[in-house]
Amino acid sequence: MAASVLSHQHALAGDGRALARVLKQAGVTRDSIVRVTGSAGPTAALWLNRHGYDNAAYVHPNWVATNAAADALLIPQACGAEELVDLLHEGDCVRDGGVLILQAAPDRFSKGYDSLHAVLRPLGYRMEKHISDRGLDIHIARRSGADRVGNAA
Repeated sequence: MAASVLSHQHALAGDGRALARVLKQAGVTRDSIVRVTGSAGPTAALWLNRHGYDNAAYVHPNWVATNAAADALLIPQACGAEELVDLLHEGDCVRDGGVLILQAAPDRFSKGYDSLHAVLRPLGYRMEKHISDRGLDIHIARRSGADRVGNAA
């Protein structure tokens, strides 16, 4: 339990000011449909709802890929490459033009992935911004179905 509390202290979800700055830089507005997932997701979803993001909701990690496409998917705690691949499946949980906001884990380049680009590009995401905010390593990627690699003609 102590490890869980510690990880949330170092999660984007635990820093409202950083979360507000990141959302602004990603172009997420209070009218955006935002899905939040992961172990720190409930904390971030509560913060979003308390700050006027009425269309924000927590989604259990097992159900992210089955939900309708949102304007934004927020993963507000350190997320490694394998976890990200498992969460996104085909990447359809974010609409074309929508954003993925994630806090990268230190091991994000492990097990066959040399970068977040290698994980996200085949799913139709292009990296837009890398933000280092108060010790947090945050990435913003925009989804474009036209950018998907390996689509059948």
